Amino acid sequence: MTPNTTKWKIQPSTLIFWAICLVAIAVRVWKFGAVPGGFNQDGAMAAVDAKALADYGTDRFGMPHPVYLTGWGISQMSALLSYAMVPFIKIWGLNETTARLPQLLFSIAGLAALYGLIKDTMGRHLALTVLFLASINPWHIMQSRWAIDCNVFPHLLIIGCYLLNLGRKRVIYLYLSMVSFALSMYSYGVAFFTVPFFLGFLGIYFLIKKQFKWYQVLISVGVYTLIALPGWLVMLVNFLKIPSIQTPLFIIPLFPENARSQNILFFASDFAEQLETNASALLNVGFFQMPDLPWNAINAWGTQYLFALPLVILGIATALTESCCTRKAQPTPKDATEPLFRERHAGYTILLAGLAVGIWTGLIVESVNVNRLNIIFYFLIALAGIGLYRLSRWSKPVFAFGLLLYTISFAGFTAQYFGSWSHEIREAFFDGFGQALRQVKNIDTPVYYITVNTQYQGAKPVSEILTMFHHRIDAHYFQGIGLNKDVPPPLAQIPYAQRYRYVDPAQMNIDPNAKAVYVVNAAEDHLFDTSKFQITRYKNYSVATPIGMNQSFIK
Repeated sequence: MTPNTTKWKIQPSTLIFWAICLVAIAVRVWKFGAVPGGFNQDGAMAAVDAKALADYGTDRFGMPHPVYLTGWGISQMSALLSYAMVPFIKIWGLNETTARLPQLLFSIAGLAALYGLIKDTMGRHLALTVLFLASINPWHIMQSRWAIDCNVFPHLLIIGCYLLNLGRKRVIYLYLSMVSFALSMYSYGVAFFTVPFFLGFLGIYFLIKKQFKWYQVLISVGVYTLIALPGWLVMLVNFLKIPSIQTPLFIIPLFPENARSQNILFFASDFAEQLETNASALLNVGFFQMPDLPWNAINAWGTQYLFALPLVILGIATALTESCCTRKAQPTPKDATEPLFRERHAGYTILLAGLAVGIWTGLIVESVNVNRLNIIFYFLIALAGIGLYRLSRWSKPVFAFGLLLYTISFAGFTAQYFGSWSHEIREAFFDGFGQALRQVKNIDTPVYYITVNTQYQGAKPVSEILTMFHHRIDAHYFQGIGLNKDVPPPLAQIPYAQRYRYVDPAQMNIDPNAKAVYVVNAAEDHLFDTSKFQITRYKNYSVATPIGMNQSFIK
């Protein structure tokens, strides 16, 4: 009797799926923590607060479990990424890898959600095309490898979309989608101006299509409101300037300033002029892929490769055509694995709604860059994939050429990303400053004089937060209520404000007889008498130590 081997047969699509997954994970974890080199100041601030939360359940200023963090000591900063860092820092300590790991995990989850959404609504073959484009997408790869709070937002949104679609068949997923959408309110302030509109539109659509019942929508609103309410209260407290609200579980803080409100169109002094500026930035960043900040995109490749716009336009046209068709105009699929009209219509509607809310974001946020417009890119990737897949219906060779073009571009992108770009980005991420700080940590000195001229002239907050990150400063020590646990007595007794002094070296009297170490911008080297100080260069920064001090740390 011949054994039945059918159940062991692996479909080609399954092999393709796992091959894409392997490439996606490999390009995101290769040299993870080391590329990009250095560390961004915003990511360092999120990580320093995460360490304080891991150690004491407070932010670095001592505020217990704040709903939003105090960005740069004055204004609100989304807290979700910092809270996500806590378990990794708790286990492995604060370093570049533990600070960036949550963003990597959110990014991989976003890829899985995008694939699941397209597969469930438009079929496995189209989903594989979209997954391939997303896995090798420059924006997605770059944002997954460094830590900044706002880049969590698009992943939570696409995860919410995936769960929302699943909720059409099992209502529990509808309620779980509200959890994801509500958590997005703690990932980026722009979510307050976008997510409610997105959910409102989809709620009305699915009610009209009779895919959700009224009571299910009301429960969903309740779930979203319950989780998002503290975030909304933060906005209300700071808009009305009322005192902070303290609860047994968290604090809803009032901040000294509302620094980002002026970036929203509704608060602009000249509405028409700002709208025109915003629209131009939206087109340049979102669609034309014009040069952006070096950590967001490599100019030669853009956010989704420079040739992608025609495919996006074709995808939009396809989605509009398909979503506007009536059920009677849709033939029954010949392929049993292809979703029926109801599923396809829902999928296209979700994607078009996501595109619309991305465009809305670009119009209301001042002069968006890639970070600020990050909500749109999953939807652009999906629409490009739809456009590319549509080509396969017209011409298999053209479709194959498109895949080849993407593959070649991906090879060129990764070669530059891990090659020349990885060296260039170190300067933008203060790599020399970090190296200098890590080296001087080994010196038994009572005072560090650290330049305030890092990101720009007088950038004390940037210098301080990077110092706190690279020196792993304990929050209680920073607050002045604890000892420095990293050094022995009597150095441990020296208060933080006395040991760490952030100065403009040009404005101080540099005493070669004082026992002090200086970390300065390389442009400030001339301030030190080389007959009395030893200068050690770390790229764009230097360490100056009085000759005669223990300098065994210098490599």
